[in-house]
Amino acid sequence: MTMLSIGAVALEPTQAAAATSECNRAVQIKPRPAYSYYMLIPKAVTGSVSTVNCSMRLGAQGQDVRALQTAIAYCYSVPKGPEGGTFGVSDIDGIYGYDTLGAMQFVQGIILPQQSTPGIYGPKTAAAMEFPWHNPSTDQIMDTCTRRDGSS
Repeated sequence: MTMLSIGAVALEPTQAAAATSECNRAVQIKPRPAYSYYMLIPKAVTGSVSTVNCSMRLGAQGQDVRALQTAIAYCYSVPKGPEGGTFGVSDIDGIYGYDTLGAMQFVQGIILPQQSTPGIYGPKTAAAMEFPWHNPSTDQIMDTCTRRDGSS
């Protein structure tokens, strides 16, 4: 079993995942410093500490979930269950429900093919996932998607 050591405490993987802060906001990050375009990325803010290495799961609600759903709708072609169609703009509601869970599992299968796909958004998924660019001049979401570090 792999252990994660934090200071003098060793945590098992499930405990380590639980130690990741829950996402509770969204932050604008520029894909390239010189660009005026930005991406909305989920983040956690606790007191004066802010991190994009956060997690969210079924039942979460807020602008962090909306940022995740926007990335899924604009950057991935995710089929929906038996009703057909794809996860799209009409599914962006800020609620991490079963449609978002299923879409996240599908995306994880694409971006992290060697990992399990629990449908929980966390640091590994966040680092590998692509987010759409937003044009602040027109307030439009663009067709360009990159990882938060600007790579594709």
